[in-house]
Amino acid sequence: MFGIYVHIPYCRTLCPYCDFVKERTGASAPAPFVDALLKEIDAFEGPDEAGSIFFGGGTPSLLEAGDLSRILDALARRFRMAGPEITTECNPDDITPDLVRAFQDCGVNRISLGVQSLDDRVLRYLGRRHDAASALRACDQVAAVFDTWNLDLIFGAPPIDAWPETLRGVRALDPPHVAAYGLTYEAGTPFERKKSEAVDDDTALRLYQDVEAALAEYAHYEISNFAKPGHEAKHNLVYWHNEGYAGFGTGAYSFVDGIRARNHVKTEDYLRAPGAKCESLALTVEEIKVETLIQHFRLREGLPRAGYAARFGVSLEADFGPVLAALQARGWLESTETNVRPTAEGFYLNNEIGLALVDA
Repeated sequence: MFGIYVHIPYCRTLCPYCDFVKERTGASAPAPFVDALLKEIDAFEGPDEAGSIFFGGGTPSLLEAGDLSRILDALARRFRMAGPEITTECNPDDITPDLVRAFQDCGVNRISLGVQSLDDRVLRYLGRRHDAASALRACDQVAAVFDTWNLDLIFGAPPIDAWPETLRGVRALDPPHVAAYGLTYEAGTPFERKKSEAVDDDTALRLYQDVEAALAEYAHYEISNFAKPGHEAKHNLVYWHNEGYAGFGTGAYSFVDGIRARNHVKTEDYLRAPGAKCESLALTVEEIKVETLIQHFRLREGLPRAGYAARFGVSLEADFGPVLAALQARGWLESTETNVRPTAEGFYLNNEIGLALVDA
């Protein structure tokens, strides 16, 4: 499946831990940016069919409903799509019943809410605009309209003892999909100065295992993602299957015909030349094969042997037999008749699996 990603780089406040392409605005996404997006979409050269659209950011919920509709119309003119998954990320404090209905009227069928925590102390530490009460209210308003929606969480922010109560609150909300990520202190962000406050690896693992226990009734289908049946994130599966996607907007990445490219990361440059690339790299077949394994081993189902053979014309064992055997001997991968997939320990040590594959 080919995916479409649209990056909206505007935020009302800049979260101090975020290293995504973003800039501050006090209003909606500006009209010149929306016009540039439409130009980029119209001029796109690549596949004609797509199965998913994902609006990320930044803060896509800063788009006016009319602008969102214009963007979706442009995508529908450029790509053939049959019942695509259309996801929009939203900040809880942007959510109102009118906005939720407007997004649904535009064709959005999945909302991803950046809740992060249900504790006000943690939210203040993370620099979020919303509080726990507005997060709960937003979840209720989204759930009243959308059958499929996601709740984003961040673990590892102080106070650590708030985490169990947040998980109890999540269980009470009963979302169809949950994504939980460990807090990172990225270089170049204000949080880089707070790196000494990061939890140690053992604590991070315990907090992650708390999520697994709290969401035991969900399918833990990807390292950081949990879903009820039929609510897996189809767009994100494009990435985890290492399939192609087009990225539109400031700093957006694309992966088309084996070429990974990135749009200009400064909006003023993007507005001057929508879709012009600041980075472009043609991957070799061997690099694509390695990345295909790395991405699939983020998934509980792992990598289907038949799928690999159909894609590359050679068996998985012929290309990677020794390294896969070594990873199985360590207890990080397991083999079935049809798939090679990560074990529970392999989920915890996914980075090590990736390093072993790169070094093979």
